[in-house]
Amino acid sequence: MTDLAGRPAALATELLRHGARFVVVGSTARRLTTGEGTPHDLDVTVCRGDLPRLAAALAGLGVTTTVERLGREGQSHVDTSWGPLDVFVDDDVAARELAYVRGGRTWTLEVVAP
Repeated sequence: MTDLAGRPAALATELLRHGARFVVVGSTARRLTTGEGTPHDLDVTVCRGDLPRLAAALAGLGVTTTVERLGREGQSHVDTSWGPLDVFVDDDVAARELAYVRGGRTWTLEVVAP
């Protein structure tokens, strides 16, 4: 069984509790899907239309940011009390089983609120 007690997974859970929608990518997705690796941050891919929900969820965690900052070209980095968060915007992410970030194939796990 995969250990979900890590801080990146806890951050994902808290963001979901506050209404965010996203796809987990990178080392946290790998950990959640295979049990391998030790992620140090949470990488997420978000559709541009879901950026306001993510910004509001971050505000619920005490993080001040803007939709514009989260949606800038490339990667946006946000420090939270739950650990670092890297945000990538990809409007086609919901249409794919795998997300492509920076042209490289990444492990992915779609996180859906119950």
